[in-house]
Amino acid sequence: MEKTHYLPDGDNERELWLTNFQAGYAALALITAWGITAPQLLSVLNDTNAYRYSLVLLEAAKIFYRTTTVSKDLLNDGANTTIPQAFPVFTPPVGAPSAVPPGILQRITLLVGQLKKNPLYTPTIGTNLKIIGTDIVIDMSKAQPVLILSLEGGLIHAKYTRGHAEGIFLYCMRGTETTFTLVAMITKTTYVDSRPNLVVGQAEKRQYRAFFMVGDVAVGIESAVFSINC
Repeated sequence: MEKTHYLPDGDNERELWLTNFQAGYAALALITAWGITAPQLLSVLNDTNAYRYSLVLLEAAKIFYRTTTVSKDLLNDGANTTIPQAFPVFTPPVGAPSAVPPGILQRITLLVGQLKKNPLYTPTIGTNLKIIGTDIVIDMSKAQPVLILSLEGGLIHAKYTRGHAEGIFLYCMRGTETTFTLVAMITKTTYVDSRPNLVVGQAEKRQYRAFFMVGDVAVGIESAVFSINC
């Protein structure tokens, strides 16, 4: 089953994920058979600390921004006085860690790939390290195709986005016809309707609609009706 990417969205969520991964990675490094080197272990530790501090620094900068905004407003519109107003001074948070090169998450992602190829790797380890995404559940009962029709070289081209379906059932009603009939079961994302008009040499309106198809069975919601003149 298709899964989401294991890295969460959001800076704070990723900081928690990195903290958990770093701790779990350090535990694996104690097992000699994993072959985790001291430089690798230090790199993960430094990356985690740098990521965490960058968020602390960003929050301090936000607070300083609000402070400078208040100071600016007082300078512009405050009560008139002869006492000079001092400018705010930014004081960075203490405890700055070792600087690291850009690309923390890319390095971690590469390292995760290496871990998953290790013969000692198991799904349980992946779960503990949180490097296995969650299952993507697709509700095809609500899927509805959208057709894009065009006239090219005198032939009608019908295009759609397949998504998680295997194809579509394409129906059509031509000219004076009063009911839709099945044109084709389509697995490609483009279909060319090369049928001649009902009356050769006379323009007609063609209307199309479709259902998504999974395992030769129609699923989801029938599309809207899409029309084109040819």
